[in-house]
Amino acid sequence: MNGQEYINRKIIISEPITDELARDVIGRILEINDFDSQMDAVLKEYKAEPIEMFINSGGGSATAGNAIITAMEMSDTPIITYGFGIVASMALAIFTSGDIRIASRLCRFMYHSVSYGTIGHIKDHEDGIKEANILQEMYDDLFLDRTKITKSMMERIRKEKKDFFFSGKRAVDLGVADDIMAKPEKKFEILTEEEIEQI
Repeated sequence: MNGQEYINRKIIISEPITDELARDVIGRILEINDFDSQMDAVLKEYKAEPIEMFINSGGGSATAGNAIITAMEMSDTPIITYGFGIVASMALAIFTSGDIRIASRLCRFMYHSVSYGTIGHIKDHEDGIKEANILQEMYDDLFLDRTKITKSMMERIRKEKKDFFFSGKRAVDLGVADDIMAKPEKKFEILTEEEIEQI
């Protein structure tokens, strides 16, 4: 017995990145790490299975996403991230923070500059822009550290005010993903009419 069966190691992010989601995801990561730490102290040959994080999200709050990434970086248990559907904006930063990153062949990825908008006086806008620039620098640093996306690519995307969409294959080329999930084999063979009659 290795204790692995007693805790669910799958985390699904399939909604906007919010403070509420961050609370739940961080709680799960901490819970799994606490479990592994206790099992390691009890079982001599204990080897923790990785956490699997399945991501299908268009992004959301930069600060909530950074909180999730911080918990991922603190995790002694390895984390595998899987890109499903859409992995965009802050969800892309979370995906990129996995120890191993796997892209679905049907996934679309998207990088863009941090969104900004506020209502108020000029000073409010000045403060907001200053904070947005700090968040942008933090966001970009994640990709500079962990991918092949260059500063010049980021600056061009920001200057053109566009969303940069790319495929799972391109994600591997850019160092965003480590590999692509293989197309699954057909589970059932198609029977001929003659074979059906023999059943």
